[in-house]
Formats: sequence, C-alpha cells, structure tokens
Amino acid sequence: MKEEHFLNIISRTIPESAGFLGDDTAYIEEKDLILTQDTLIEDIHFRIKTISPFYLGRKSIAVNLSDIAASGGIPAYVLISLSMPKTIEDNFVKEFYKGIRSICSECNVLVAGGDLTAAEKITISVCAVGFGNGLTPANRRTAMPGDVVIITGNSGSSATGLYLLEEFYKQTGVAELVPKEIRTKFINSHIAPVPGIKQGRKILETAKNPAMIDTSDGLADALYKICNMSKVSMEIYFDEIPYDPDIKKIFESQKAIQEKILFGGEDYELVAVVSEDVYKKLKQEIFVKKIGTVKQADPNCFAHVKFKSGDDLKIDSKSLNSALFKHFEE
Repeated sequence: MKEEHFLNIISRTIPESAGFLGDDTAYIEEKDLILTQDTLIEDIHFRIKTISPFYLGRKSIAVNLSDIAASGGIPAYVLISLSMPKTIEDNFVKEFYKGIRSICSECNVLVAGGDLTAAEKITISVCAVGFGNGLTPANRRTAMPGDVVIITGNSGSSATGLYLLEEFYKQTGVAELVPKEIRTKFINSHIAPVPGIKQGRKILETAKNPAMIDTSDGLADALYKICNMSKVSMEIYFDEIPYDPDIKKIFESQKAIQEKILFGGEDYELVAVVSEDVYKKLKQEIFVKKIGTVKQADPNCFAHVKFKSGDDLKIDSKSLNSALFKHFEE
C-alpha cells in the first residue's frame, strides 16, 4: 500500500522519529503525553450535501478521540485547523463549532486553539492531546500467539450508512426503499461515531499491555496492522464478528454484507489482542466479543478469516489493496 511506502520514506528521512511512526498516536513518555492528528477533506472524507456542519464538527473531533481511545489514554485537549472557501456562510462556522462543543463537553475535552485559513475546499485538521495517567498506552506491537482477538461493537454499520447517504446524493431512489428507522440508524452510525474512550481505558487497565487499534480504516485493515506490527498471524471467525442484523435488509448479497463488515471502515470500534483470562474479566464489565485467536506468523498471509461454509479469506497487503480506500491511488 502506498501509504506504507511513504511512511518508509519518511522513516528513512527522519530516522530519529521512526519509533513514533506506525501507530495512530505518539507517546512522549517523559511528559506522559499522547498525541494524534487527523485530517478530513471535503469530497474525499465527506460531502457537505450528506453531512450537516454540526455533525461534521462532531465527527472531526470523534475520529481523533478514537485514536486516543485506542491507546487507552484519556483525552484532554484539541487544536483545530479549519480551512474554508471565502464564500462560506457564518452559519456553517457557528454550527460546526456547536458540534465540536457538544462532543468535547461529553468527553471532557477542551478546545485549546487552532488556525483559520482560506482554501478552495473545506479541510479540517485536528490535533488531540491526551495523557496516560500512570499507564503506558497501548500500541500494535504486543500481540502474542495464544492471545485472543476481541472487538467492542458492531462492524459494517458506518459503511452501510455511507452507502445510503451516497444513494441519496445520487438520487437513485434506493435509500427511500429502506424503512426510515433503519435508514436513520445506519446513517447516524456514519455521521455520529462515538469514540470508545471508556472501553479503551478499561482494556488497558485490565490487560496492561494489549495490542489495540480502532477500526477507522476497516476491521480487516485493523487486523492486518496488528499482525504486521506484532509479527504474528490470526485466525478470525467471521460468524463471531458482531454486526447489526438489519444490514441484511439493505444488501441481498452475502458477499456485499461481508465486504461491508470486513472492509467498510469508519465504525471506530476498538480491536484488541489480550489473554483469554483478560477477555473473561473484560466481558463482565464492558461489551467485548471474541472473534479469533493469534497464531505464529504466517509468511504468506497475516490473517485467515474463516466462514461457516468452509471457505476462508486471506487478509494480506494484496487483498487490502483491492478492497480498501487508498488516498494515493487513482
């Protein structure tokens, strides 16, 4: 994947910083700081016709807080850089920051500054700051053979919501055929994700050194990244992956359902690798579902997804390249 290629170039160019690359957050141990930054660009990550300024503001913060949640950290501050066309209306700015304020209030996070600039399209770049508060944050490097793979919630809902929004945008009439309450539920999963801050903290407190990541780029991508960084393989049981059964009312094809669940992205659930004992403790306190086990590294494949039919799917760089959204490809 080209992002990995560029990361390798960056690592070679600034080798003194290579230890901070590869995870979605950086941990500055001597300051107990957890840092992350993410960017949303109009017509790449969102369309202004399919998300209101309020929910765009909320989501721009949520995606960053989710990265801190995946480290098990406690978020505290955000810095927001907002670039907009000169023709933008005052109401957009007002509603955008109302959305930001709402999620920051819910998560006890303070907006500590940022930047405003003019641009041809709306671009939002957020830096979030958190703390370990006595615990070393989780990363993707600590998975061991014999551990179990767990997830904190449903997969595929956000991608289904995006599909419905895109059908609205294209005015195909497909989305209108879906019952309103089901349609609203899936669309809300996409435009209003909830960062799993409490779940991430509980997993870190219980496991101490879990491998953990969010599913912002899809469940399959999350599994691949943990395998790659930890030098292990996984056996994943598709029928154990939690998903909203109403997805079957949107897609008739089982293949389409499987693609949304494995490769859809933007669910912002947490995937963690912990011991069996830790999993048993966690499921008494939060919702977690075991979806697989960790194996010795497989040189030909990073993860096998097994289906009841007896088929299986290999998750490696080749399968991800063909299925996932890629920033640097045509």
